[in-house]
Amino acid sequence: MSKNNESHLVAGRECGECTACCVVLQIDDDNFKKPADQVCTNLMAKGGCKIYTKRPSVCQDWHCAWRFMPQLDESWRPDLSGIMVRSDENGIIFQPIHDPKTVLITAQAIELIGGGVAQGIPMSMSIPIRKGYRSYSTALNEPLAAAVEARSLPMIQDKMLELIEFSLAQNTAIIPIIER
Repeated sequence: MSKNNESHLVAGRECGECTACCVVLQIDDDNFKKPADQVCTNLMAKGGCKIYTKRPSVCQDWHCAWRFMPQLDESWRPDLSGIMVRSDENGIIFQPIHDPKTVLITAQAIELIGGGVAQGIPMSMSIPIRKGYRSYSTALNEPLAAAVEARSLPMIQDKMLELIEFSLAQNTAIIPIIER
């Protein structure tokens, strides 16, 4: 994307030291393949991309929600919050990059998740199960509705922990090896 096409991004908000997307996301581009939850071979030891100027269009065009949602302050940068917030046609997805039982029940995370549920924005979480296996996705709106309506942080936290435990107990498919 050219700078002109990045007008939807929050001014002055840069990835900095965060490289979460270079690890968490799957890339299955015609010119480049990277499995989910594996460090990109082009990620340099001190951060940054070896092929930055020639990186695939998917890497150029994709931004986590922290880059374009002005209501997310600096603490929401994925490497700082431990959560990559991303969006797709189905709503907002919370993908923990640190321990989900820790990062997804913080008051900060619950405020954003609960606010989205209260507004009817489809919210979900994508929980990494174990290395080499696909994450498990869980819709949050219906399971959290009563706790959000009660405006009870402890109730929401308890329900989130229950949903995380359920997710962690699921069997998911092996992440396929992507040939280069």
